[in-house]
Amino acid sequence: MNCFLKHKALFTTLLTLTSVAATASVTQAHSFVRVDVENISPIGGVSITPVWVGFHDGSFDSYNPGASAQFGLELLAEDGNTAQITEDFNDNLTYINSNNESETVPSTQMGVRVDGTLGGGPITPGNKVSGMFEIVDEDDTNRYFSYASMILPSNDYFIANGNPFARDLLSLLSGDVSSISFEVGLSGTVNDAGTEINDFDTSAGNLLYPGLGTGQTGPQQGDPENGDVGSVTAPFANFLNQPPNFASDFATLNFNDGTLYPDGVARITITRVSVPESSTTVGLMAMGGLFLLGAGLGRRHSN
Repeated sequence: MNCFLKHKALFTTLLTLTSVAATASVTQAHSFVRVDVENISPIGGVSITPVWVGFHDGSFDSYNPGASAQFGLELLAEDGNTAQITEDFNDNLTYINSNNESETVPSTQMGVRVDGTLGGGPITPGNKVSGMFEIVDEDDTNRYFSYASMILPSNDYFIANGNPFARDLLSLLSGDVSSISFEVGLSGTVNDAGTEINDFDTSAGNLLYPGLGTGQTGPQQGDPENGDVGSVTAPFANFLNQPPNFASDFATLNFNDGTLYPDGVARITITRVSVPESSTTVGLMAMGGLFLLGAGLGRRHSN
């Protein structure tokens, strides 16, 4: 009798585990997506810093053209530092208030945001970085996608989507498509944060381009510009301390040249993928336990 009760208890536990695993997979309604960011600039063209990406419900607005850049965006645009924008994002803040003004304020939020930084250093032309994310695919919690990265070399050039609703993942999360891909940094869409004076003596990423000098050797070294965010119409034209023959020797840095950059600076692809093996471990363990239990009961019965 004791042996039977022991098996009965184990059987009940394993059924509970199986039920919990099945229930979790239904009620959580999570999806796993892979984000790939590829620098598609020409060889010798601009590089980008590690890319910050975030999934939200439309409540995170990173910037407005003609408005000042908030501190998190400033650090990213000047130094490629994503720590502050990550902290603000996860504190449910936004950089544009309800009056469409530049201000770091609490946002309305339906659920938990998801974010991350892709890459551990400069992403040079032809190279790609990737990351996996578990996001909620119901209630529009993580329906919208935002990104931001600094352009190298520069003092405060950056790429980002200022419209929080611009990258809608509904078709991906609903299963209508398996992936979404788009180009960023097209002519006229790279921004100057207006936070630091453009000067090759203090620009970041110079060492990637021999002939530009040492440039920035620490964070926020350039003089404050106290300007507003605006699109770059003539890349590097207003930089101080421009090297001799810059226009000819560094022509491939002109990201507004449609011949050199027909598809922009980078391509972002978001792909829905199967649930990683680790996510089904509980269910597999339960099934395996049931199998072993059945085998054990069979042996004891035959005895």
